[in-house]
Amino acid sequence: MRKKPSLFTANERRIALIVLLTAGVLTLGIMALEGMFRPSLGLYGSSMSAPSLPNVIDAQPLAKF
Repeated sequence: MRKKPSLFTANERRIALIVLLTAGVLTLGIMALEGMFRPSLGLYGSSMSAPSLPNVIDAQPLAKF
């Protein structure tokens, strides 16, 4: 019985495994770091109050039911 020729060499398979493991570790590391920091919400995340415009009245309901 003849042995089927391999598509990749043993060295290529080893390098591919190392690359996949490195990518997995890097992805998990980045995900862990993202979880440690609060996301930036830009202007919406700041505690600044909205600027009040002159001659503008706050919205109020017309009637209560």
